[in-house]
Amino acid sequence: MIEGTGHKKIGSLQRQWKTGGILFCLLLALSISLLLTLVLSEWAGLQLWVGVLFVAVSFPLLLMIYPYWRITMGDTARLLDKYLPELEESCGLLLRPVAGLGPLERLQAARTEARLLPAQPPHPLRKKLIGAGWLLAGVCLVCLLTAYIHSKPDTALLVDGAAVPASVPERTEPGVRSAHIRITPPAYTGRAVREQEGFDLKVEEGALLSWQVETTKPVKTLQFIMNDTVRLALKPEDTGHTSWRYAAPVNHSGFYQLRMDDQLSALYKIEVIRDEAPHIQVRTPKPYTIVELGTLPKVPLGVNVQDDYGITDAVVIATIASGSGEAVKFKEQTLHFDGSFVGNRPSYDLAKTIDLPSLGLKPGDELYFYIRARDNHGQETRSDMFIISLPDTAQLMSLDGLTTGVNIKPEYFRSERQIILETEQLLREKDTIPLQSFKDRSNDLGIDQKLLRLRYGKFLGEEAEEGDPFGDAGKNDLGRPEDFGNGAKILDAFTDKHDRAEDATYFEPGVKAQLKATLTEMWNAELRLRTFKPQEALPYAYKALRLLKDLQQQSRAFVAKTGVRVTPLDPAKRLTGKLDAIAQPVQHNVKDRAPDPADLLRIALALLDELRSHAGGMTGTGGRILEQASRQLGKEAAAHPGEYLSAYQSMRKILEGQISDKEVAEVAQAIRKLIPQAEAAASASKGPADAGLSRLYFGNLNK
Repeated sequence: MIEGTGHKKIGSLQRQWKTGGILFCLLLALSISLLLTLVLSEWAGLQLWVGVLFVAVSFPLLLMIYPYWRITMGDTARLLDKYLPELEESCGLLLRPVAGLGPLERLQAARTEARLLPAQPPHPLRKKLIGAGWLLAGVCLVCLLTAYIHSKPDTALLVDGAAVPASVPERTEPGVRSAHIRITPPAYTGRAVREQEGFDLKVEEGALLSWQVETTKPVKTLQFIMNDTVRLALKPEDTGHTSWRYAAPVNHSGFYQLRMDDQLSALYKIEVIRDEAPHIQVRTPKPYTIVELGTLPKVPLGVNVQDDYGITDAVVIATIASGSGEAVKFKEQTLHFDGSFVGNRPSYDLAKTIDLPSLGLKPGDELYFYIRARDNHGQETRSDMFIISLPDTAQLMSLDGLTTGVNIKPEYFRSERQIILETEQLLREKDTIPLQSFKDRSNDLGIDQKLLRLRYGKFLGEEAEEGDPFGDAGKNDLGRPEDFGNGAKILDAFTDKHDRAEDATYFEPGVKAQLKATLTEMWNAELRLRTFKPQEALPYAYKALRLLKDLQQQSRAFVAKTGVRVTPLDPAKRLTGKLDAIAQPVQHNVKDRAPDPADLLRIALALLDELRSHAGGMTGTGGRILEQASRQLGKEAAAHPGEYLSAYQSMRKILEGQISDKEVAEVAQAIRKLIPQAEAAASASKGPADAGLSRLYFGNLNK
């Protein structure tokens, strides 16, 4: 196939990938050269044309480090086999001469070529090209910003021959020259210490805050008022009382303001980022897993554990339940994952194979387990409970459940056990009997399984697969002259009179669904037996038998005997007729005059609407109501400063008399969020949809 179009397609991809590799090296060379030129021109004062020398040196060096230009046709074929599974590892046949290929190789080569031509394989260097392009774009952006900074004119002013910067430090509050805040996050977060100038804070839970405030003039006292309740005094650092400091950890969200003597600042928010508990996602297995006979008694466990700062440990707590009835025993074990938890990574993809025999599970036992994860702050989270069941085949083969209790299933439902026994005997004699005899016996077992399945399907209203042996003869008899115009005979020949599976009423829907599942397992066992694979048929046969046993057990009912204990009666007080000790019940109703907080917010919202429309002024009662609503809004601002602090500050302005439409609208919107949604009250219907026909019917029925 060396002259075919498949060979040309491989050659085209080879040239495309080689070009991409050279372009990748060129982009890296340009990025490195621009960065070195920028650094050396800033620190050593070199000329910009030196960057050309850097490109000339770095580009050949990168070509030696990343020799993508050496990609051959064979390398391209191997990559195509890796990226395109539909080529079936046969892309190399397209590179060999046609004369050297055998008949089967030619067929496979033609098949591979037909699949290769319409395929669009991914570029193996796409991610590297994109990364190199972003790197070059970032370096170019840094160069442009540096050139822009150097091109800005000097804004310094000469005052008395000395250079004075024209910019003035921004003042956060009147009377405050500067405010410097140092934020030290807890050690478990792994975050570095940071500093900021503004008073609004967004910090981690448990972070240490250190304020350093510089005032423009000496002040007597400097305080922080936290949530309008707690006052914290700052300590002066100098004798002039212009430098103040305060440090404290923060664990809760809220707001605060600065008080200098008698002057109050605006409100500032403190948002605390809570440390979330670990999140556990169990990908495999399912919540309830049954390990069927013939399958490997090993269950893969795949778990993803995430946390906002880091995971330190994750284990599997497994409990083995063995025995039955009152003799059940429990044994708890702790299983560790294969990987290790180092570096406090925020996410781990954990995997483990649960080997049931090594844990001590025997047939009939169950394994209950859950995942427990711990983050670097000591918080623990546990997943839901998962169950792995190992059925007891010996119990399935016993006859105890068939000789006692209620049994409504037909006799031939229990012949599945005999099929299993004969299949196991056939497997034991496989090496001692001829191959043809083995196939015949396996096929005979498949026929027995089919007969059982067909009998089983009758209880679901299904039809037999054999059909009517005289059906064709009956249809051929329709041409007789005496049957001309006999519609009943035509309907008998061509219509289906059997019940449908959906309309069968032998069993309840739950039982019928399990019967259908049993029928499916029997069909799978029959398929393996007919194709001479009795070893693969055993798990399906055992599952069908287990489903039948469950159906047989569903017909049983157990009701525990319970007793009733009543208070013993005093014979001396019986039949005396004395009612002196019996008093009438007295009910005390205490009416709370305080309005409901939600009703208070609704009244405040109505007052705000009046203020917005300028329909009325601020009365004494209205002011008290708005003051109470302000306290509720302040509590929400302390709990959620990012959402309600601005509205609370606007409410304070309204109470001080600074009323504007903007503040009123902002406060009204915040109050609407606080008012709970009213539940729909029950009410009588207007009348029936049948215009009173049902009422008339029942009225006549009662006569």
